[in-house]
Amino acid sequence: YFYIFLFFLAAGFGLPFFSSHLADLKSVLAAIPGAFSRVFEEKVSPDDLLAKYKNGSVKILIAPGHDNDSSGAVYNGIREADLNIELAYNLLNCLRKDGKFQVFITRDKHGDYSDWFSDYTNDNEFDIGIFRDYFKSVFSFFQKTGLVKKSVGVYHNPAADNVSLNLYAINKWANDNDIDIVLHIHFNDYPTRKPGAPGKYSGFAIYVPEKQLPNYRVSMVLGKAIKSQLEKYFPASNFSGEKGGIVEDQQLIAVGSNASRKGASLLFEGGYIYEPQFTHPAARAIIFKSMAEQIYSGLDNYFNNGIKNYIL
Repeated sequence: YFYIFLFFLAAGFGLPFFSSHLADLKSVLAAIPGAFSRVFEEKVSPDDLLAKYKNGSVKILIAPGHDNDSSGAVYNGIREADLNIELAYNLLNCLRKDGKFQVFITRDKHGDYSDWFSDYTNDNEFDIGIFRDYFKSVFSFFQKTGLVKKSVGVYHNPAADNVSLNLYAINKWANDNDIDIVLHIHFNDYPTRKPGAPGKYSGFAIYVPEKQLPNYRVSMVLGKAIKSQLEKYFPASNFSGEKGGIVEDQQLIAVGSNASRKGASLLFEGGYIYEPQFTHPAARAIIFKSMAEQIYSGLDNYFNNGIKNYIL
């Protein structure tokens, strides 16, 4: 109910009042050293995450993208939603072998949402909506003040309302349950590809929060650790917008858009759906097992070699 109170306070009084005094607010904040950098306070630092691993265990939520009703990209009968599940369960098996990781997953092997997640979204639909609208309103307000600069990178199709609600449900549940890392699994495509024909792009990409978001640093160091391991065996994306393999993003709900996520959140694009290693089941099984092992190894390298190898 805290978010309900803040939302109605902002919508009914705070935002209209402050919006009429934007010039005054900007001039006051401009005079405060470091005000811009403290718009969204970092809740979890890379060092905090290392300490949690050392002193106990780290909670990881795997979120295979899309679902049985909205399958994402499709190539010659192959659905992205199914690829996401297949890779996600390979990763789940790797992570659960490590006693330092407590792992959750949002969908079962058949593609349906896990019972715990369905129960959570059904029981808390109103609160999740308020959570979403509150963070969107606050972030929009800070953009209007100029304290947060709008950053537009790779274009993404806008999420439908029900999809948006599910993604914000993941962020809220993760925040409420102190989930340290949320890892979304997806496969890529692009809109100008001819139906049934392969495209010209290939390779993996890791999307992380844009640097103004509160979970940027902790997500970026993990992204770098995973990328450095993956690229030993798999090529990074050759799409210009994903050059280098790690992409900062301000708009993806999955990585915590509108400052809606406390801990680390990453979206992993395993490659482009039409790549031949993903279209042949036998090859895909080998590739996904190896890809999952490298993601796990990247995380293991980070937690056991420390932040020194992944300085921002």
